[in-house]
Amino acid sequence: MLTPLSRPRLALLLLALPACLAAAQKGPPAMTGPEEIASLMRPLAPALLQGDAQALQTLELQASDLPFRGLALLAPSQAAAGGPLPVVLLVQKTSLRGWEVNEESNLSLAAFDPDTGRLEVVPALDDAKGRAWPPPDLARPPRPPASAAQTVMTRAYRFDAARLMAPPAGPGPMQLVALAYDWVSNSAPVLRSGGGPGRPSSSPAIEPAPASTPGRLPSYEATRHHPPMPDAGVAFKFEPLRDGGQALLASFAKRASASERLAVPQALATGSGPRQVVAVVPVTLALVTLDHARPTVLRWRVPVYGAAPVAEGARIAGQIAIDVGALAPPPGSPPRMAYLFIGEHVAGPEPLAAQPR
Repeated sequence: MLTPLSRPRLALLLLALPACLAAAQKGPPAMTGPEEIASLMRPLAPALLQGDAQALQTLELQASDLPFRGLALLAPSQAAAGGPLPVVLLVQKTSLRGWEVNEESNLSLAAFDPDTGRLEVVPALDDAKGRAWPPPDLARPPRPPASAAQTVMTRAYRFDAARLMAPPAGPGPMQLVALAYDWVSNSAPVLRSGGGPGRPSSSPAIEPAPASTPGRLPSYEATRHHPPMPDAGVAFKFEPLRDGGQALLASFAKRASASERLAVPQALATGSGPRQVVAVVPVTLALVTLDHARPTVLRWRVPVYGAAPVAEGARIAGQIAIDVGALAPPPGSPPRMAYLFIGEHVAGPEPLAAQPR
């Protein structure tokens, strides 16, 4: 249960935020990242998540003194399935950034289930009565003058994520992130408890299946074109294809979950010959368009190759190559920003350029 902090203690904790960062800096100040801001918010979680007005206002004042431009998200580490899910989202930007990527049209909240690959992304500023932002008649303000373009604006939002979206009804892990076109917050893990039976075991079906012709896509073989394999996490990029399409090339490494691993490796025919599949991993791609808070979402289930069964929690790694050229924006349009969700890892943004004229 969340308990309020006393006013004197709350003030002392909030005043310590810039000092903690300053003590860690040497030489010219570096830009502060979302995870650093989130880590400084966590000691204040009881007051902030309850919507304490003083805590939110003082957080805005203290954050405005920090070299931070972006999104930082705070959520409870545990929540009851089917119950409220309070979150605090700190946004700090220049007035020019606010004009280029306005919050009403671009700020969104994403909830990702790392076990199933289910991703829900909703506008973060939908109001309590369900009226979607932005209103149809919202006029675009004029571009800020050069004298005011670098003015810093800070805002802390507190809202109930469960009223904006439909999180999984049963118990299990969930990752929350905030997106604003080419900005992404830290990832906030939430363990949901109670609320019904656990998730059913997922089907090991691979989708899309690997091409049967050598050199064709989709493929899950390692190539020299893929990003280097991370120790843990996701790395991806887009590469043009000879026929004019674009390929998503990704390398990933993660801990195998019970729903991903196969008790007995399965044979799979591919264009490069037969392979043994030891795990099938959900992968979700979100393509964000400027001034649209609801992205295009694609879900795949990709194989991990190996020679022997893997244990739950063991490291597994794989590569992905899939043609996504049809999803590129029309000629002359701003690029779409891509985010790739695999397990507990989120990578991006990576621009998907417009189709050639």
